Formats: sequence, C-alpha cells, structure tokens
Amino acid sequence: MSIHRHRHRHRHLAALASGLLLALPVRAADPAPADDPHAACKAAAAKATADAARPASAQAAPAAAAVVLEDLPMVDQDGTFRRFRSEVVGGRLVVMDFVFTTCTTICPVLSSKMARLQERLGDRLGREVFLVSVSVDPARDGPPQLLAYSKKWKARQGWSFLGGKPADVEAVLKGMGAYTANFANHPPMFLVGDGRTGKWTRLNGFPEVDQLLKQVDTLAAARAEKSAALGGSRP
Repeated sequence: MSIHRHRHRHRHLAALASGLLLALPVRAADPAPADDPHAACKAAAAKATADAARPASAQAAPAAAAVVLEDLPMVDQDGTFRRFRSEVVGGRLVVMDFVFTTCTTICPVLSSKMARLQERLGDRLGREVFLVSVSVDPARDGPPQLLAYSKKWKARQGWSFLGGKPADVEAVLKGMGAYTANFANHPPMFLVGDGRTGKWTRLNGFPEVDQLLKQVDTLAAARAEKSAALGGSRP
C-alpha cells in the first residue's frame, strides 16, 4: 500500500470515528443520590450563598417578625432542662439561629457568624445579650451532640444549644416560623429579639455580623431610652 493511500485511509477512519462520537447521546452528569439527606440543604446553601453575594441594597432587608414563644421544656448542651419562653428567652435580648449538628452546608456558615458575633459582644454575652441555637433535628441532637458542637465553635457562657422532645421542638420551631417538614431543607435565617417587649426581627440568609449587631444595639438603645424616660418621670 502506498504512503498516499495509507494516509487517505487513516483520514477516512478518523472522520468515521468522529462522526460516530457525535451521533452518540451525551450523558449528563449523574444527579445527586435521591436519598442524600443533605441534598435540599445543599440547594438552600447554594441559593443563600448567591443571595449573599448580591450587593447589600439588593438583599432582603431585616423584617419585623411575629413570633409565638411556646413555653415548652428544652434541653441544652449541658443536659439542663429549661422552658423556652420563660427560662431561655425570658426578658433577655436574644439572637437565635436554627441548625443541626450533622449539617455540612449552611449550618457551619450560620454557626461561624454566631461565633464571630460572640466575639464582637465581648462581656455583653451572658449579661446583656444571649445567643440561642435551636436544633431542627432533635431526634439525633441530644445533649452529647449539642455539647460537642458547642465546643467546636468555642461557645462561651451565654450561648445555648437546644434540643428536646421532637414534638416540643417542632412546636417551638413553628412558633418561631422556623419549622420545615424536612429538617435538612430548613432555610438559613436569624431572629433578633427582645423578650421583654416582644419585638423581633427576622434576617434571612447569611446577614453580615455587623447587621446582626446593629439589630442588637437598636434593641439595647430602645431599652436604655425607655429606662431613662421612666427614671426622668420619677419625682
């Protein structure tokens, strides 16, 4: 066979192979397993991350939240039972988020913001302001799991991690507007409130720590103003 005929035959076979490849259906990437317990959480994280990347002016503003504080027993990371409305919130200034300890997507982001807020609060934590993280997976998050999670984030006195009986926790979450039937699909959000006045603000997604602190300071300033007014009216 001549060199010319050999090259012609080689080009013909290459063209044929290329045509066959183009004719084959393109297989899409395998979807996430249907039983992936974090699939919904990953999707929520992707959306919230995209939202957080938008300019502040384009993000949802903090909104007043109507909440119902159920006075049901909760258990914290130390195994101490406390009623949610009267003993956890009481008359305190509170920043609250909703997580579960085995989450690997949005919950670590929420907890990292709480940890940074803890540092910014300094000695106000546990004295003037309290942080509360409520588990949305109470069936798996008992005191040992909550304690390990709290240590991971170096939580100090004044930052509580709460679980309890699933029915009680469900009622508490519903009252706070934080319940989802599939706990892995819970939306990222924070609540900042004053248990004394009943004023609460909801911040969806991943707000900046400065934004959370601003809400706390606004509530603290309102308290101070009211206290000064009451003091000035006394004889």
